[in-house]
Amino acid sequence: MGLMSNLLSLYQVDAQVRGLRNRLDSAERYRTAQTRQVQELSLEREELLVHKRQVQANIGNLESENSGLDERLEKLRTVLNGASTNKQYTAVLTELNTVKVSRSECDDRILKEMEKIEAIEDQAQKIKGQHAERSQVLELAERELKQRHEDVGQRLAELEAERELVSSTVPAAELKVFNEMGDTYDGEAMAPIEELSRRRREYACGLCNMHIPFESVAALLSANDSLSLCPACGRILYLLEETRGALAKK
Repeated sequence: MGLMSNLLSLYQVDAQVRGLRNRLDSAERYRTAQTRQVQELSLEREELLVHKRQVQANIGNLESENSGLDERLEKLRTVLNGASTNKQYTAVLTELNTVKVSRSECDDRILKEMEKIEAIEDQAQKIKGQHAERSQVLELAERELKQRHEDVGQRLAELEAERELVSSTVPAAELKVFNEMGDTYDGEAMAPIEELSRRRREYACGLCNMHIPFESVAALLSANDSLSLCPACGRILYLLEETRGALAKK
């Protein structure tokens, strides 16, 4: 078999390999996406719980502050009741009222912190539900991936072995071009030449539709086994049997 025949054989096997790999890769990407979402929800919920503990600590500090203010109020009331002069009475009363204001402000701050706790708990509960739903989706994605491996794993291994065997029949330089074009164009490393006008010798790349010089067409008819590349997209060109047959009759 010549170079072009080997390349076309490789092209056919490579297309099957890529097709099966794409099936596995798409399932793998889906599973990975679901895993990431589950992890993000877990992290978000953990961050909420950390925030909740911080707010609870703030409430504890405020309650301790309230206890201190309550003690101060009791002492001031005792002093106020025993005041012996108007000046002393007025001074103690002023301080007592100031402490009352501080006590009220502290209560307000505690209330706001408790409202934060409620909001955090509501959000955490919502995320918990989302996590449960996403975990079910992840479980389905893992089963789907496992099923695809069971469905195509053996056939893919066989095709990859066949591809390796056919690749060994293609020289290294030409194989490099084939692989580069395959990676660039998602497996479409080769393109058929389309005949636009036989009389005017007009031909085009069957994939990018750019004009192909007749010299490239003629080279594929010869037996020199050299590559003809599309001058526009760089794909390896080949002749369809009907085109080759028509040109050979000329």
